[in-house]
Amino acid sequence: MIKKYALLLLAIVTQTTIATAQETAPAYEVIHETDTVWHFGTESIFLFSRPMHRIDIAYPSTDPEGNDATLSGYIAIPTDVLNGEQPCDGVVLMNHYTQMSYDGAPTRGNAQGEDIVFANPLSPNYIQVGSDFYGFGITEGKGQWYCFGDANAQASIDCLLAARKLLDDRKISQGRFLINAGYSSGGYDAIATQKLRDMKYRDVISFDKTFVGGLPFDMETAFDDYLAIKDQPGRFFGLLMVLDSYNRHAHLGLKTEEMLKEPWASKFDEWMNSGQYKTSDILDELRHLKLTDIVKDTLLDRTSEAYKKLRQALKDHELKNDWVPDTTQNYMVMHLYRDMTVPVASDRALLTFLSNYKYENGTSPLFRKTIIPEQTHLQTNFILNSKDHTLLGGVCYYLGLSAMLTALPILYYDGELNTHYADLVKDATPMGIVKTLEAKGYDLKSAVKGMGGGGDIWSAMAKITEITEALDRYLEPHDLTYTDLLTMADDSGLTLQDILEIYTYLSSDDSTDAGSRQERGSATQQPQLVPGTPSFFYQQLENWLHENNFDLESIQLPF
Repeated sequence: MIKKYALLLLAIVTQTTIATAQETAPAYEVIHETDTVWHFGTESIFLFSRPMHRIDIAYPSTDPEGNDATLSGYIAIPTDVLNGEQPCDGVVLMNHYTQMSYDGAPTRGNAQGEDIVFANPLSPNYIQVGSDFYGFGITEGKGQWYCFGDANAQASIDCLLAARKLLDDRKISQGRFLINAGYSSGGYDAIATQKLRDMKYRDVISFDKTFVGGLPFDMETAFDDYLAIKDQPGRFFGLLMVLDSYNRHAHLGLKTEEMLKEPWASKFDEWMNSGQYKTSDILDELRHLKLTDIVKDTLLDRTSEAYKKLRQALKDHELKNDWVPDTTQNYMVMHLYRDMTVPVASDRALLTFLSNYKYENGTSPLFRKTIIPEQTHLQTNFILNSKDHTLLGGVCYYLGLSAMLTALPILYYDGELNTHYADLVKDATPMGIVKTLEAKGYDLKSAVKGMGGGGDIWSAMAKITEITEALDRYLEPHDLTYTDLLTMADDSGLTLQDILEIYTYLSSDDSTDAGSRQERGSATQQPQLVPGTPSFFYQQLENWLHENNFDLESIQLPF
């Protein structure tokens, strides 16, 4: 086996580099090929199963530092697709989530959530492709690069190109759709892969959708959020992996005993680099601990040199650095609202980065947040109020991915967007839904005006203090507040401007609306900050927007 890999490596070294030969399909070598079965279920209780054919390959790529390397990956084909019993609808490039144990490598036979995708009752007819990434598979023992800049992106792209070559050689259909996917750290690597595709492979690869969830897109923000909850029990294992990865690969020179308390300092290197431990092993040991129980003040003190070194390294290797997004690409971003393993604000930064991106001519981008996929290139779902990153978050992500994969061939069965579905979604905007209901005979204006409140949104919202206090009391058993609801609505693309537009439309006719605008103008010029007045509401709203770092100019407040 070693001789075989040595000969393969020699052949790779003599090839032209990927950067200058993107048009040439890379070589590959089949390591192992087997029939297997993927199961949908948990704890050995399998509700559904699906026969699969897995092909493990060695393929030419580069290591995370750009040197020529041979990596390993896999191609998994549903047996009924391989046999022609079902049509192939496309290919999913799956970027695997956090792994520590060498046995967790995909080519070791582990299904990395794709069992949930492929073996559930929807049974999407896709071929799955994925890299082990550097440090696993045939490069195990050389150290992984965990959530470190673009380290794994080239491995993922090259695995896809090699898989395409193998499928072409065997005359296996690859279908129409190409999906880039990953959850948690796999979502981070999927975004890095999308970035690399945008910057180097636009003419070779085009993803129909990059479908990610629970990822730490902005590492600086994630670190800050970890510090904010350092005195609360949490799941800080991912942060320890980040510390190890950035300390080694950014050459920070921090010593373990300077970063961690005992007994964790003594266990750290073996945990991170021996390949013997599963992530669940470490999570079990750290369960119920606070960050201050594990990490020393040298990293928790924002004035310390160690903190500054780490923070600068996180900034230097951010995924958004030097990325010019291709606005033809489509995204679906999911995250639990209270995720305690990967703080949600880090992923919210991805939405901000994309939605703030402008075309060269300065017009508004297609990356506009909404839950409705055909209304934007940036679909979102941040509305699940849960802390469970793995079980609930992971399962919801993979089931969502499965539903999307199954829906695509139906929505685009004629080569273009199904005209019936297009008719259904063309008005699927907040205001469009209101107008559609009115067209069907629902007198929404009378209903809203019948609620009282003076006839327009500004009078109705003048009692904002009473409303929010009542809502907070109602939501308290659900561990939510009125502010949480506003944030969740914004995450999902229902903006403040949408809400104001709808309520203004429903609660006033044109003349009333004009009058209310005049009142707003005078109220703004001579504010009377008395609870229960419109001016008080305006000030409360502006304060909330400032506190939550909203760009007031982009929101275009109507007062």
